[in-house]
Amino acid sequence: MKRSRLATGALVLVFSGVITLTPHAYAANQTVSISSPDAVTSLPAHYVFTQTITLTNTENASAYDVKANIVLLPPETSYSQVSLTGESLKPVAVHHDQYGNLIGTFVWSTLAPHQTVTLTLHYADTSYDVSYKLPKVYPTYNTHSVVYQTYTNPQLEAQEVNTDSPVLEHIVAQVIRPGENPEQEAHALFEWIVKNIRYNYTLQASGSAVATAESHLGICSDIADLYVGLLRTAHIPARFVGGYVTNNGSGQGGFHQWTEFYLPSVGWVVADPTWGAYGYFAALQDNWHIALYDGIRKDIVIHWSYSPQLLSAQDASHQIRIQYQYHFYASAQQAAAPSEQAPPVVHPQSASASVSHDPPATAPTRQQNPSLWQQVTRWIDHTATLLVQWLGHL
Repeated sequence: MKRSRLATGALVLVFSGVITLTPHAYAANQTVSISSPDAVTSLPAHYVFTQTITLTNTENASAYDVKANIVLLPPETSYSQVSLTGESLKPVAVHHDQYGNLIGTFVWSTLAPHQTVTLTLHYADTSYDVSYKLPKVYPTYNTHSVVYQTYTNPQLEAQEVNTDSPVLEHIVAQVIRPGENPEQEAHALFEWIVKNIRYNYTLQASGSAVATAESHLGICSDIADLYVGLLRTAHIPARFVGGYVTNNGSGQGGFHQWTEFYLPSVGWVVADPTWGAYGYFAALQDNWHIALYDGIRKDIVIHWSYSPQLLSAQDASHQIRIQYQYHFYASAQQAAAPSEQAPPVVHPQSASASVSHDPPATAPTRQQNPSLWQQVTRWIDHTATLLVQWLGHL
């Protein structure tokens, strides 16, 4: 079954501490979030949103010592600055996991039969379009660094990524040319995906990087799997970003998954291979991408205890159901007084659904028309950046 990295609305089947979903290779407070100092951002867009999490005891027996570890904030990125502005319940503890996510621990001593509890988290975000001033020459990777060890290690990823599988090794050997620097290698692999992988509009997940490579078909999570798997096979650190796009080019918002790869001396660089036909390598030509968490892990992990005299292990595994609901607003002003012209985008999700959205039906267009000065400034910045990159490759 496809893992639910975009697990909004997923049913979490962890109870009594039996299953551990987060590897413990590094200290819990070890963050590997390194935003790129070479990012060039423009045209900020401001959003506010709420996440409502509902836990329901579905059985006729109580659940005890319910503990939810919830991603509160994602790792730092150059293009999405998310802040937590309030919560309906304070976490009993917070910590950073090894992927840079800020995790909050919430506890309920008992959930009575069929009882429901609700947690509401309030957020603000500023998102930018972004490009990068990338150099021509890069130092070698520090293979002993936390970043390299975490994001090239097949033991710290789900099986669907398929790093070092013969299929991915064959693609890497075909695509990458001797003497290329890591940015050129990442670009070549990105272009291979753009030319060879089609989006599956039936929204059926292929299930793995290898399946996507062989079928030449997948949804956003599959395409992210494949790109991350190819990058890691080429020994380029890469990570998933689980998040939300407020516009898919056709005015629709939805959950999405994209990628970042790490370049020495530069830091994390964004790429969205699902939207690769419209650019999106080392750039986001929009201010719609809102990062919610590093998608290598589940965004919520639940532990609880139950009475074996009242429930079988099978029934207990389904005892706690989690449902999500997000409300997104285009700006703080619209959120304060929503109207028919600016309604919130609500995406309640059903249990165990694999969440995705269509890629842009047309080349993405802006949500708001920038001023002439903004357009001229952005054109100058973008042209200068492209010229620098072009000259760097001469």
